[in-house]
Amino acid sequence: ARTALGFVGLSEPCRPAVRAAERRCQAAGVRVVMLTGDHPATAHSIARQAGILRADDTLITGLDMAELSDSDLDELLERASVIARVTPLDKLRIVESLQRRHHTVAMTGDGVNDGPALRLADVGVAMGMNGTEVARQAADVVLADDNFSTLVEALVEGRSFWRNIRRAVALLLGGNLGELGVVVGASAMGLASPLLTRQILAVNLVTDVLPSLAVALQPPESRNLAGLAREGTAALDRPLRRDVQRRGLATAVPSLAAFILTLRSAGLEQARSVAFASVVGTQLAQTLQAGRTEESLTRSVFGAVLGSAGVLVAALTFPPLQRFLTLTTPTPASWGLIVLASLAGALLGRGPWVPLPRRPSLRLVSVPA
Repeated sequence: ARTALGFVGLSEPCRPAVRAAERRCQAAGVRVVMLTGDHPATAHSIARQAGILRADDTLITGLDMAELSDSDLDELLERASVIARVTPLDKLRIVESLQRRHHTVAMTGDGVNDGPALRLADVGVAMGMNGTEVARQAADVVLADDNFSTLVEALVEGRSFWRNIRRAVALLLGGNLGELGVVVGASAMGLASPLLTRQILAVNLVTDVLPSLAVALQPPESRNLAGLAREGTAALDRPLRRDVQRRGLATAVPSLAAFILTLRSAGLEQARSVAFASVVGTQLAQTLQAGRTEESLTRSVFGAVLGSAGVLVAALTFPPLQRFLTLTTPTPASWGLIVLASLAGALLGRGPWVPLPRRPSLRLVSVPA
């Protein structure tokens, strides 16, 4: 005869970092939905430990989904954060439903049955350590350490890089628009061109290469996702166009004013030198603004601006460069005017980086049964 002596229970708790990562996602407008083939009671317990299931959220099962139409499912998934007993077909329906609601869907998974949903999602993320080859081939990204916290860090890097790219684009297009404004403005007033062809090329060389590259490659301002709000995804959305226009005016108006004042008092060649230096100075001042993080100015941006300023001084004082670019050494009064124009350009170009209205971005976490 056999005598029962007791029961043994096994539990695999969530990693400590998961709950913290979930809180960071919530603060950043990223919603986490857990999909699993496990029993609803098991799914409920894990979701509570991870912080995914909150008081006002709903837990449903694949059987519940089978009884719902697509429109009803769309409404329910706005509240459901845990779906248990799901099948591969259920995962496809969930991704399609969220996409119909205009959500950006990231799907994580490791099994063969996750492959179709990984392929359908906007971003498929496969597990690199324990995932199957099918999942890795179907995904867009392979997570090397199978750690959910790594996804959050990747999101920080991605948002930061996108913000930097937008800032660099605003600087480049705003500077070019400002140069165009200086030339067109002078022509409209019947004046000689403030910038010659070589000078325009030199301006672009000095202001576009190192400064803009340094802004684009800055490290994240913050590891806190809430401090890195999602910005527009279009190449030239309305906030970015407004930023370009503001920076263009901030470059053109002070530079053109400095050109006109110098033209009346010191002649055309000196006025062109002042216009050249003012255009470069205003753009470098705006680069310092764009390169400033929440804490301080990054060394790369400061070094790029300092190097470009050195090239500007050399172009205005080194005789071979002066002759090549048809420039003259500015007088003390002209230097003062250049500094004033640069400061005015920095003040006029100063403005908030206005993002598009934030829209919740959903990340689907597939937990294998």
